[in-house]
Amino acid sequence: MPEDFHPRFAATGIGTLPHRDPEAAVADVLARLEDMPYWPQLPQRDPGEDMNPQYAPALAPLVVAASGSREVRAFGDLSREEALAAFYERLLAGPLESFDLEPTMAAGYFAFLQAIEQAPAGSYPWLKGHVTGPITMGLSVTGPDGKALLYDDEAAEALARGLGAAAAAQAQRLAGLGRPVMIFFDEPALSGFGSAFTPVSREKVLALLGASFEEACGRADMVIGVHCCGNTDWSLLVDAGADVLNLDSEGFGRHLLLYPESVRTLLERGGAVAWGAVPTAEYKGNETAKGLWAALHELLKAMEDKGLPHELLASQALVTPACGMGTLSEDQSRAILDLTAQVSALAREHYL
Repeated sequence: MPEDFHPRFAATGIGTLPHRDPEAAVADVLARLEDMPYWPQLPQRDPGEDMNPQYAPALAPLVVAASGSREVRAFGDLSREEALAAFYERLLAGPLESFDLEPTMAAGYFAFLQAIEQAPAGSYPWLKGHVTGPITMGLSVTGPDGKALLYDDEAAEALARGLGAAAAAQAQRLAGLGRPVMIFFDEPALSGFGSAFTPVSREKVLALLGASFEEACGRADMVIGVHCCGNTDWSLLVDAGADVLNLDSEGFGRHLLLYPESVRTLLERGGAVAWGAVPTAEYKGNETAKGLWAALHELLKAMEDKGLPHELLASQALVTPACGMGTLSEDQSRAILDLTAQVSALAREHYL
């Protein structure tokens, strides 16, 4: 992670947009998130752009995506042993570029690359990408025995390392545009951590996230974030080595107050909190930037009351929507991106 990573409430986005036109989606992002634009996933355009099938090619032949659907399955026509052997041959000896996204399954990514390449020098000082996290992918892919690959230790580690390589390939491609890069591992499945619905140990989550981060940072330079749109054990992500925690602070921000020492550890080592201050699933249309900033400001003051220094909270902060917007309308998504930029501006005016 760069020593000078001080985002100071820079605004960026999360995952999906509802657009079908990739150029229009990218234009909406670039017009609103000038500090740290991100490339949008477009699952309404094609089911293959959903977060799990989109990364199936990077994980081949461990994972196969069914054409025209969001379904992913394990091993294809190979045996488990054949698939693992072929995957590790790719991982250890194949080119990193083979783990990058494919044009037919990531139109927003390639439209974003083209737009940034054509942008004036000095514009858009940071770029953000994202990959599916190993816990979410591991729970989404079912093996021939009907069990999720998360519970197959060897296959789960392979998935984690493949997603790390996918993050590195993406970071390398984005960094080639002359800007530093942030990559989020999107982990909605961690919202269920510790519940009966997701019976996975803390040790396993740490191991799989650690494998992804190791693979990613061993191959390319980037700031690594983890996005979780529900409540989770935030200390777990700090202990795993994430540089940025991204939470739905509008809905679950109070839960982060339970982890002041973990937040302190994160910020003091140069990491940041990305505050998901603008609602998405709960968006009503009557939200105002002033009201959302007031709620975020209250959280920040509560963090200060827990002993976190004002200067550190101000320096090591980003602003995002609470989650992706793939199920909303285009007008709603533009309004949410506008609010995100406006909350960022208010935070910089009143808190820095």
